[in-house]
Amino acid sequence: MKQIEKQLDSVPDLPGVYFFYDADGRVIYVGKARSLKKRIASHLKATDPSDKSYRIVRASSRFDFVVVRNEREALALEAELIKKHLPRYNVLMKDDKSYPFILITDEDFPSVKLVRKTDSLSGRRFGPFIPAKNARLTIDLIHRLFRLRKCRELKKRERPCIQYHMERCCAPCCGYVSRKEYMEQVKGAVSFLEGNVKSYLQSLYEQIEFLAERQEFERAAFLRDQFVAIKNLYEKYAVFMDEYRDCDVFYLEEKGGFFEGIHIVVRHGVVTGRENFSFDPFEPWDTETVRELFSTRSAGVDVVGSIWIKNYFEKRKTPPLVFANFVPVGLPFSVKPIPEEMLKVVLQNRKKREKLYINIDYDALASEYESVFLDSFPERVEVFDVSTLQGEATVASCVVWEKGRFVKDDYRRYRIKTVVGVDDYASMEEVLTRRFRSIKSGKVKMPSLVLIDGGQGQLNVAVKIRELFGLPFRVFSIAKREEIIYTDEGEVVETRGYPHLFRFFTVLRDEAHRFAITYNRHLRSKKLKKSVFDGIKGLGVKRRRIVEKFYPDIKELAAVTVDELRQIGIPEPVARRLIERVKQVYGE
Repeated sequence: MKQIEKQLDSVPDLPGVYFFYDADGRVIYVGKARSLKKRIASHLKATDPSDKSYRIVRASSRFDFVVVRNEREALALEAELIKKHLPRYNVLMKDDKSYPFILITDEDFPSVKLVRKTDSLSGRRFGPFIPAKNARLTIDLIHRLFRLRKCRELKKRERPCIQYHMERCCAPCCGYVSRKEYMEQVKGAVSFLEGNVKSYLQSLYEQIEFLAERQEFERAAFLRDQFVAIKNLYEKYAVFMDEYRDCDVFYLEEKGGFFEGIHIVVRHGVVTGRENFSFDPFEPWDTETVRELFSTRSAGVDVVGSIWIKNYFEKRKTPPLVFANFVPVGLPFSVKPIPEEMLKVVLQNRKKREKLYINIDYDALASEYESVFLDSFPERVEVFDVSTLQGEATVASCVVWEKGRFVKDDYRRYRIKTVVGVDDYASMEEVLTRRFRSIKSGKVKMPSLVLIDGGQGQLNVAVKIRELFGLPFRVFSIAKREEIIYTDEGEVVETRGYPHLFRFFTVLRDEAHRFAITYNRHLRSKKLKKSVFDGIKGLGVKRRRIVEKFYPDIKELAAVTVDELRQIGIPEPVARRLIERVKQVYGE
């Protein structure tokens, strides 16, 4: 780090392209900048371990740069260098692990294991499974359906382990099953993983009939249960591609310079994995430069899609068929258009698009923002709102908008803990103190702008908390109805005179309000479901029914005596606790 920081002194305040190198001299990140000095410095200042800039710097041993005449040249050079070097931090930000496979081991009594491609265990592999939890769920299913052993090493035992009693192992360690019978189960598991379920079910049915004829009813019943379980699973959940048994499918969409994609893996005719992506291939976010690079939609998808596919197959074996809805360039293998019937499967597996984007011209918005506030357009905005109903279930919301879309993974809800009754200022002070403390400590990414739902009073609270923690971002508030923006520099802006600012800020505010009021309603609904009787020791279901029968209006219990409750069968200690609870809830 010290060596990298020393290099910063030699960086000019000019447009250009910069590179970060790892210890082996490989390019791990390529970026462009209007000001090389400011942009590289922003990388070095990153403190949040979840931030890409932080990870880039920690993985680097040095950086270098090339000065160009303008940003357009920087953009073109950056695109070329990304295609050339395929730096890992410019693409999909995958972790260092390879995708998991399922291994049927090569042993006398094989077991099922989850392995990575680099593992050296011998046996038959199936996969890859995306995400990894799909492989774990499949292994669990194999144990339930075929009862293959789980133990690392097969040792003779006198009594079977708990897996046998849970019907997830047939206990070959105790000799409860012959090797021939066990291998039949292994054969079934392999057929299941290969997608040959129909043929396996047919052979299983024939075995059941054969065993029934020989009056081996116990074994026949076991296979019958297995047959029913696999058949139900096959019909309900399985996704099979009989025509394309081994292929990878890449589907990519572009919207405003951001890309959403799904990658589907088909092996042995079975869809073994699906992986959804949403990513921005070039940073920092800049509508103008993204538009220059991606002059047409297909051109943008071609550039990004080529990097995506190259990165994925760099360390993996390419399947016989690769399909995509774009035309990648510079690949050592051919990519075919997605067939119509497969496209239906792709679109069905694609995550339902949430309302992540604001339908607005970001060029015009940024221009309007900069002319009104004399500041650069923010990359990340956090929006806060407080919701309460007459002081009940007071909560606050924080929604995050970053680089053109809502980042729902960063949304947060807060219960107000220290404020009693209706006090918007105190409630806002509590939630901002909690949030800004997390930002200061580096647990939360630093925003460029904080927007408060409220007027001048709420703004003053936010500015006070910001100054308390010494944070550098700007703070605005937006007043309802008038839709007036109050800024931390004393500006008052009527957004109705600026159509793009009006839409941008009102959509942000409305999203924060929706998120807050939904949580408030949830808590109030949860509270209504609770009974006054809940938690009273000794007042069970039967006694509760007795009380409700004699006192349909629960409020009447505040005026009854202990003796009156004893007469209907409620013990004295329970009666005292009940009367005390009702008085607490409804008053004397």
